[in-house]
Amino acid sequence: MFRLVKISLVLVVVLSVALVASMGLTVLTYVRLTAETPIASLYFVPVSEDVFTAHLVSDDDGVGGTYEIYGDQWRIDAEFLKLKPWANILGMDARYKLVRFEGRYGDIEKENTRPHLAYELGQGDVRDIANYLSDWNFFVDAEYGSSTFTDIAPDVIYTVYRGQAGILVRSEPMPKPIGYEPSVLDDIRAWVSGN
Repeated sequence: MFRLVKISLVLVVVLSVALVASMGLTVLTYVRLTAETPIASLYFVPVSEDVFTAHLVSDDDGVGGTYEIYGDQWRIDAEFLKLKPWANILGMDARYKLVRFEGRYGDIEKENTRPHLAYELGQGDVRDIANYLSDWNFFVDAEYGSSTFTDIAPDVIYTVYRGQAGILVRSEPMPKPIGYEPSVLDDIRAWVSGN
């Protein structure tokens, strides 16, 4: 009888450890497959109607700077090298290269008739990475272009992220200057807008 209790206790401990390990692996898998890294930040200063000065900051060579863009939206493009999910789980991340930045119009009529500027970003090519990995192509899932765009708001900071399957953008209100004290009117505006 004592031996049966001893074996049962060992079995419960082994199964508990296996359950905890399985849950840990599940969390690790989720974290690795949904990993995002900020790759650029930008904000806009209005110049005139549908003309903005964009201030773009990035650690990537040749990407950061000030750009004049036309339109009521902005877009950034990247060449993207997606790795297989098991490679992500093992700690490898997708590769990207920011290649183009431009303004755009939400209205297709304006897009086809108004001025337009696009800027080439960065140096190099993701295909260089693909060629480097050609001997290791069992890591590579796909090579493609990834793009994100959104409306321009002058009081917002946009952050571009690299996910494991492409780029995406998130925004947050521009911070108030250091030492800024909101007035009663500012408090009422914030309350009315729900901020």
